[in-house]
Amino acid sequence: MRRAFQAILRGRPATVGELPAATGLPPAEVRAAVERLTERGAIVVEAERGEITGARGLSLAKTAHCLTLGAGRRYTFCAVDAVGIPAALGITATIESRCHHCETPLRLVVKDGGVIEAPQGTVIWAVERDLTRSLRAYT
Repeated sequence: MRRAFQAILRGRPATVGELPAATGLPPAEVRAAVERLTERGAIVVEAERGEITGARGLSLAKTAHCLTLGAGRRYTFCAVDAVGIPAALGITATIESRCHHCETPLRLVVKDGGVIEAPQGTVIWAVERDLTRSLRAYT
């Protein structure tokens, strides 16, 4: 997961084929882990090419939540990821999204682990995680 996330942050997909050498794990163990993580919605794999284009909330594929950061434009699985990823990494990022309820465009700026610019009254709402459902299927 970490290797895929880091590759996506740098702007390229990780490939399932490169992960055994990158992690030191046997290929069968890597394939099993990728399958489990895909089923949970924690990663997104483009099956034809074996490319991991989404991992741990960060994505190369366009979603409703765009991050502009030093490394370029990336996307996130959900609004919580859009704020949480740059905050956790301590990097500056501009977030472009929309209100889930009324579709009003939103723009936020995260710097040094915190939101420094946001429309007044902005609230991020997250439901309790249902561990029986895919992360990706409900974001």
